[in-house]
Amino acid sequence: MRYTFVIACLALLACGTATASEDGESTRVGVVPFGYSGSDARWISEKLFNELKNNFEDSEEYSFISKGDLEDAFEDLGFNPSDFEYGVPPSFVANAGVALGADMILYGNVSPSNEEFMVLWNVCIPASGNTVNADPVSVPKNTDPVKQLAGEMVSVLSELIGGRIQQALDQATFSIQMKNWSMAIMFLKQALSVDPTLLDANFKLAGIYLEPDVDSVNMAMRIYETILTEDENNADALAGLGNVHLAQNDAETAKTYFERAVDIDPENADAYLGLASAYQALGELDQAVSSFEEALAQNPTNLTIKFPLSLLYFQLGEYSKAIPYMEEILAVNSNMLGLRQRIIQSYISLGQYVNAADHAVILLESDSGNSQMILYTAQVESWAGRTSSAVSRLESLISSTGSREAYILLASIYRDSGQRGAMQNVFSRLSNAYPNDPLANYMMGAFYYQSGSNKARVSELIPENISTWQSAISDLNTAISYLSSVTGYRYNSAQNMVQAAYNSISLCEEKVDRVERYSQ
Repeated sequence: MRYTFVIACLALLACGTATASEDGESTRVGVVPFGYSGSDARWISEKLFNELKNNFEDSEEYSFISKGDLEDAFEDLGFNPSDFEYGVPPSFVANAGVALGADMILYGNVSPSNEEFMVLWNVCIPASGNTVNADPVSVPKNTDPVKQLAGEMVSVLSELIGGRIQQALDQATFSIQMKNWSMAIMFLKQALSVDPTLLDANFKLAGIYLEPDVDSVNMAMRIYETILTEDENNADALAGLGNVHLAQNDAETAKTYFERAVDIDPENADAYLGLASAYQALGELDQAVSSFEEALAQNPTNLTIKFPLSLLYFQLGEYSKAIPYMEEILAVNSNMLGLRQRIIQSYISLGQYVNAADHAVILLESDSGNSQMILYTAQVESWAGRTSSAVSRLESLISSTGSREAYILLASIYRDSGQRGAMQNVFSRLSNAYPNDPLANYMMGAFYYQSGSNKARVSELIPENISTWQSAISDLNTAISYLSSVTGYRYNSAQNMVQAAYNSISLCEEKVDRVERYSQ
């Protein structure tokens, strides 16, 4: 039997998303002359176009698409460039951008607004057909203000796109932590609609599609195959296809993909774990473990053997055997972030939350400003009984970023520690910070819904449970008040919870009534 759990280096490669600028390539950008109404608005439109052109041409970050090429692309699509003054439909912008090989196309409109002019501008991402809407800006009919506006538009362009992406990725990460797969998929697709080349987002999306609760194996396969068309030696994508074949109960084919991934990247922990799963499915995992244990007996200090062996034990759920090897490896190389994440998971699985928290704090030090890692560390610390430290981290995060997720987790910690008054105070602060915010209302409603539903499941018909059912009714009514205010794409999900809450309230009332009548 061929084992490719061979030599594993003790340095974790940093994973990142390749971007055009990182590859030394400039971003291709075009500007559609802004639509206008009236001669003064036309003057601003023309001046704005020229100033944007100058800014893009002067920047090494961008490659400006000429007006002539842009007009030709629109003509080929059947849109007369002379009609630019009336504005351009987004579909034409996206299609023209694709034809031009553009990364971004700016377009918009200029219209009178009191004594100034309102500039509405948008950024089309042709690769996805998605449009990012910028905040409207007022400007007078004057050369210097228009020139300044053009400079500001170019300067905030990366921040505008990047901010939209990062917000979606942060929300996706939190949803993944909560195992809310539908929300995670939605947020990842939002990020990818702005930039389809985000490798990490694509890998996360494919991983979710492989979750048993989601079971969209073919969609995961398409993502991995697309990545491999661009980079046939991408070890993560090869390991991903291995997982796809595992999900399709083809362990033999899966093993070949994992072996290729390990050959390309002998430090790829996920490939080792996948290979372990393939061996397990083939009934060969115990043999793989035995082989490494025999090798280790001959070389008891060899960390290159202990690394894959620790991952094998992790895969088998034998965390108490995996942890000593992981600790030893991390003592030598503390930068192996993936291995540290797994030792945290191992300690949590064993209920050893203090050790898990110690490692979570070290992990956070590698990226102390990462809000998602702060949330994760606070969660683990709360499990370890370090409530004050967890609360301090979350309050600091709320103070610096206003994070909704931090509010929710803080409320959860207060709830779990029995500080219901403090929990209510956090929800009050969240409501003040995000008045009528659909996401805040949804999170708060879902929180109370879960709390009330758990209490409503208490089934034993005894007087001692009446207070529990009454508390459930109170929580469920609170949930309804929040969920009824939810709008947008979460509306249907919120309404489903509202209906379920009403049903649970009826059941609780019936239980209370039956117990009271029986007691009499």
